[in-house]
Amino acid sequence: MTSEHTVVLTTPAPAGEVFAALRRQERFPEVSADILAVTAEGDDRYRYELRFRGGVARWVQRVEVDDAARVLRFEQVEGDFAALGGAWEVTPTGDGSEVAYRVSFRTSIPHLAGAIDPMIARVLLRAAVAVVTGLVDRAQVVDDAAALRDELSVLG
Repeated sequence: MTSEHTVVLTTPAPAGEVFAALRRQERFPEVSADILAVTAEGDDRYRYELRFRGGVARWVQRVEVDDAARVLRFEQVEGDFAALGGAWEVTPTGDGSEVAYRVSFRTSIPHLAGAIDPMIARVLLRAAVAVVTGLVDRAQVVDDAAALRDELSVLG
């Protein structure tokens, strides 16, 4: 079973500046209360600790950087979920840039996905909004998962 979630933001910051900031993932905890820690593990791997509903989820993800396309693809290589993956995509616009954060969960255990997926998705999308806004100083949510629209709009 796979579940996918997306949030899209716009910012007046140039795409190159936004992408450079997103590549420094160890700064994520500075700008998001949901992300407790990001530690570089070497070989483009990062260890994450994320707070959700009073608990903490931990995982290690491998990051593949495509500088030409301004895309950071990530894939979980160990941790608390069956599989977590996705991408950050930064696209230049006429007056700044657009950032899309896509995350997917894959599990063969339906009750696990049904119980934990909405909570983790909400925390990850909220954290993504905080990260982009914190790294570039100003961002606005333009598209997101329908169930999270009101919550994310307030944060963005």
